[in-house]
Amino acid sequence: MTASTFGRGPLASIRAWVDLYATDMRIAIATQVQYRVSNYFYMIGMIAEPVIYLVVWSTVANQQGGEVGGFTPGEFAAYYIVWTLVRNMNIALTPWAWEERVRQGELSAMLLRPVHPIHSDLAGLAGWKLVVIVLWLPIAAVLSLIFHPTFQTSLVDIAAFFVARRPSPASG
Repeated sequence: MTASTFGRGPLASIRAWVDLYATDMRIAIATQVQYRVSNYFYMIGMIAEPVIYLVVWSTVANQQGGEVGGFTPGEFAAYYIVWTLVRNMNIALTPWAWEERVRQGELSAMLLRPVHPIHSDLAGLAGWKLVVIVLWLPIAAVLSLIFHPTFQTSLVDIAAFFVARRPSPASG
């Protein structure tokens, strides 16, 4: 995108940004689909901790008459299965990645481009997350078949999910 792209009015400017993000997302999706086995191994590492917690707390709940602190094994299952997705979705570019770019001289070249590198990073992460969700779905289905999650939710709960952080059921 050049300065002239943004000079043709607000709609042209918005269209240029949408095109930039859509293109970078498509590139990220194509790249991550090629490395789906690597993504699955990464996801297994990210899912291992919540699944261990799920097994432990479900076992404790079953041994204590069906609940711990008001949470049933099914509610623990719902919480930790959703946590596996949340955990994978919250992975982002770390300060170490930026440090590596600086140390290896990559950032200075990236800053010579007409668009700041953060836009490519955001679009790339968004594309990667789409692949992660698709790869997570069968894992969530298997975990659901094994652990039988139970939960009640409303539209307000779903909206709050995107803006709030709930404490772990094990911490309360």
